[in-house]
Amino acid sequence: MCSVSTFPYLLFYALFTVLITAQCTNPTIRREWRTLDRDGRAAWISAVKCLAASPHNPDLVATVNSSISQIPAMNTSASFWDDISYIHMDLNIHQTGMFLPFHRWFVHSVEQAMVEKYGFSGGFPYWNWTIDAPDFYKSSWWQDSDTESGLGGWGDPDKDYEVQDGAFAGFAVANPSYHPMRYQYTAQPFAAFATSSPTIAQLFNSTMLETYANSTFHADQIAAIIAGNPQIFFFQCAHGSVHAITGGDLAGTCPATTEDCIPGNKWWPNSPLVFLHHATKDILMIDKIWSDWQNLNETSATAFAGGSVQAFDNTTYFAKYPTGAPPMLNTSSDIYTDNMFPGVTIGDVLNHTARYLCYVYE
Repeated sequence: MCSVSTFPYLLFYALFTVLITAQCTNPTIRREWRTLDRDGRAAWISAVKCLAASPHNPDLVATVNSSISQIPAMNTSASFWDDISYIHMDLNIHQTGMFLPFHRWFVHSVEQAMVEKYGFSGGFPYWNWTIDAPDFYKSSWWQDSDTESGLGGWGDPDKDYEVQDGAFAGFAVANPSYHPMRYQYTAQPFAAFATSSPTIAQLFNSTMLETYANSTFHADQIAAIIAGNPQIFFFQCAHGSVHAITGGDLAGTCPATTEDCIPGNKWWPNSPLVFLHHATKDILMIDKIWSDWQNLNETSATAFAGGSVQAFDNTTYFAKYPTGAPPMLNTSSDIYTDNMFPGVTIGDVLNHTARYLCYVYE
């Protein structure tokens, strides 16, 4: 049963300083979604729906001026789940040094909200999409139509790609306007991305425009990234391909009924899949991949670099700062939270087996 009791923020803040310095002695275990039994999958889905049934958090405050973020005004009639999406819309930290630490913090914060509001205790699952890469469209990932434990399949093209089965059929979200959850298989999405924005277009060559998205995230390619390319930019390429091939809300495409909509990555967290995607070892898979790379050696464990500003002005600028331009970030830099969750620094999330994160991957 979903509880929508008020999060005990004052108590949490009082304990936060103690918890953040505590050593991790009983870590939660993150398991691949398909290794969970039906009850485990249903429990996580119920926790998501609990957050979607919880009211808007009045403490939520935008950090970025709307003239810069170019997102719709905050909807105070929306749900707690929509608030979570709004944080991502507002801060938009992609192609900056904040990408990996922010998403690690973000998934953890959502997990803690599930614990506090719903009593979720299963450990946050993740999606290993390298399993699905060989035939993404027909993968088993899209075959579970169970109304309590299934993630459902592809959207119906005759109904604006709205999901028709599984536990998230009809799952309504508020950003950029109210609509049911949507997924649209898009095998070669990059040409459309380039067409939508001259800024993005300059980052693609003709070969990349015709690339099949699933060709970029096979298991051997991810292993090569972990072993030989410790740069956030390469993590983000594989990460973005999963979003793009799935389409709909996971790719930030605009619902047919939304006017003056600019597609992009801002409202990706509309889809619960974004948290399974980000919870993987690599960052959730991306967090999991980052975790695997950090475990290579002592130097990797604490390595961090990147800027705070997206370098999309031109290809020369982007080539120089693919993980963000100055001002540069460091481990003491704050992770912004829009006042919705307690804040931490980048250094606080570098080690997920210590301090307040306290989780491991199976």
